[in-house]
Amino acid sequence: MKRRLFISFFGLLAVLVLLPRGADALTISPPYFDYSLNPGDTVLDVIKLYNESETGTETYYPIVMNFGASEDEGGSPQFYPPEEDQMGRGLAQWITVDTSPITIAAQERANLQFSINVPKGADVQPGGHYGAILMSTSPPSIEGNGVGVASQLSSIMLVRVSGEVREVGGIAEFGFADPQVWYNHLPIDFLLRFENSGNVHLRPTGNLMIKNWYGRTVESLRVNPEFKSVLPMSIRKFTFGWTKESEDSLSRSSALEKELRNFALGKYTAQLVLNYGSTNQVLTATRVFYVWPWRLMAIFGGGLLILLLGFWNFKRNYDKSLLRRFERMKKQVDQSKKTEDKE
Repeated sequence: MKRRLFISFFGLLAVLVLLPRGADALTISPPYFDYSLNPGDTVLDVIKLYNESETGTETYYPIVMNFGASEDEGGSPQFYPPEEDQMGRGLAQWITVDTSPITIAAQERANLQFSINVPKGADVQPGGHYGAILMSTSPPSIEGNGVGVASQLSSIMLVRVSGEVREVGGIAEFGFADPQVWYNHLPIDFLLRFENSGNVHLRPTGNLMIKNWYGRTVESLRVNPEFKSVLPMSIRKFTFGWTKESEDSLSRSSALEKELRNFALGKYTAQLVLNYGSTNQVLTATRVFYVWPWRLMAIFGGGLLILLLGFWNFKRNYDKSLLRRFERMKKQVDQSKKTEDKE
């Protein structure tokens, strides 16, 4: 039985940390291709490679793979060999590229040509098909039934094949990254889990409007401004936040200073409006949350109490002073009357 090899971007990044040279010195452009094709179509294109290293040459080995959505919903692709075609959505077997090693001198560039040939016939599923060309720092090795690859970067390819294409999306979850509704200060980090139940990749975009307790919009946030894709039959997480100053800039600040510099107060309503698909289908969701900076409120309340007590004490002393003055004046008037009566 074949041993499947899944290589996620997280794994690749871990390898890159361990390897000081190689794929980490390579720039691939563009990072992805997106095509809309018909059965029988052929497209020719070029991947541009740039060796950023200052000295020496690097050799890279092109490898063609399929990819699908990661199980962690983070959007990192999971790569698998061309012969493993998940749900008939693979693209690798349609990609033609010269897999000979490419040697690039320091600060030099190279082009890698490839073609995608969509076959004709009833076996070709309409909708999305997904593959990638990876640039490895070592030649692919076959060990038993597995495939071994070293440090690598990739240019991924998304193809939409015409036919009975179903664009079906939904909001699996909309809420907060930190599951609570009461906060002491900004930022408020929102979490969107978008579910693609169709057969082609979708790019949900839209806006999140934050309104205060009397309906005024205090902030508007863009959702998925990078136009990231959600692959068929998968869920992808998107996070976005409302803040005034970043947490990094306040990393050494006290909790009180954070409440002051990332101030908000009261009840807020977050209204999400999403669009997706070729016909701009609309999805909406609403959440309510509260911000109560209790440290600031305690200081403000304490200061107000001191001010009120001071005013009350001043008024009481002032009233007593007026009363004493009135009594002295009354005494003087009474004495004046007595003197007049004697005369």
